[in-house]
Amino acid sequence: MKLGIIGAGSLGTALGAHYAADGHAIMFGGGASAQDAATRLRVSVGSNAEAAAYGDVVILAVPFGAIDAAVADAGPLRGRVLWSCVNALRPDFTGLAIGFDNSAAEEVARRAPGARVVAALPPFAHAIAMGRLCYERDLEPTVFICGDDIAAKRIVESLVRELGAQAVDAGPLKAARLVEPAMMLTVSIAYAGVPRDVGLRLLERQGLSSVGTRQADHPPASP
Repeated sequence: MKLGIIGAGSLGTALGAHYAADGHAIMFGGGASAQDAATRLRVSVGSNAEAAAYGDVVILAVPFGAIDAAVADAGPLRGRVLWSCVNALRPDFTGLAIGFDNSAAEEVARRAPGARVVAALPPFAHAIAMGRLCYERDLEPTVFICGDDIAAKRIVESLVRELGAQAVDAGPLKAARLVEPAMMLTVSIAYAGVPRDVGLRLLERQGLSSVGTRQADHPPASP
């Protein structure tokens, strides 16, 4: 698969390195940082528009404050699978710039009309760069997938699984309003004091339906 990556910071570079090692064709878009990442990884580089046109999937891995310029530079994205790795973090990581009635993913979609936007916030860049995402009890961290285009979600889910993460369909794009604050919690915990490598994991009881679980936990009252 051809992947165009817009954003060559720590996350974009880690994703590029991982997918290049898996045999995907990579093109970074951007300026000096993209050129540096492409040189180190021996992959292609071009403008944001060239990277967007190149990729079967366009990966947006820029800070929240940079989405306007990045999406504008990418050119028309109608019909393209656009994987948003953007959370609405404030520049100093102290909280979210927006949330609960909006999300970074929805802001990306507004700026890229017609794009098949899928929100999926990957694990921390340094964890991806290490090559193995298993944490306590060999459990992989969960990446929640949000989007309105089912086929596009399946494509991004497959890429998330290639990272070694657990991919969970979290519903439509607006569900990112719930996922982004949860990911902000991991950032807050990870960088409170000594930096820690943490992740979230969704656990599901096997063999019981959600209805059956509720009934077991809350038996009906006696007549």
